[in-house]
Amino acid sequence: MTLESMGYFKAINARMTWLNQRQQVLAENVANANTPGFKSKDVEHPNFQDLLRRSVAPVALATTTGKHMQGQGQAGKVTFKVHDTEDASEDKSGNSVNLEGEMMKVAKTTADHELMANLYRKGIDLMRVAISRPARG
Repeated sequence: MTLESMGYFKAINARMTWLNQRQQVLAENVANANTPGFKSKDVEHPNFQDLLRRSVAPVALATTTGKHMQGQGQAGKVTFKVHDTEDASEDKSGNSVNLEGEMMKVAKTTADHELMANLYRKGIDLMRVAISRPARG
């Protein structure tokens, strides 16, 4: 059993993947704050419970002969939909990036990422404690 197959770590991994992708999109927005006609973007906030439910289902591997072992593979890589920001107002050049708003989103995303990293570390620490304790009986 791997850590990635456990629900707790799978949830944290999915959230961190979303946060990483969002940070990339926000960085592009900040980098293009002065580009005429640039539309600010954001990453769609998914329902992580549904995402995990879909990713738990095993993928059956195809076999071509009866001698092949039946196995299970991993579901595909998780990606999230990027969309134009809806509440953005454009300036005279057609740019819709609000630099202050983007920096607030970057700070929140950074804090959320740090929280997920701490939760992951705590989960690892709990696993170590569980493994190191002698069985009673």
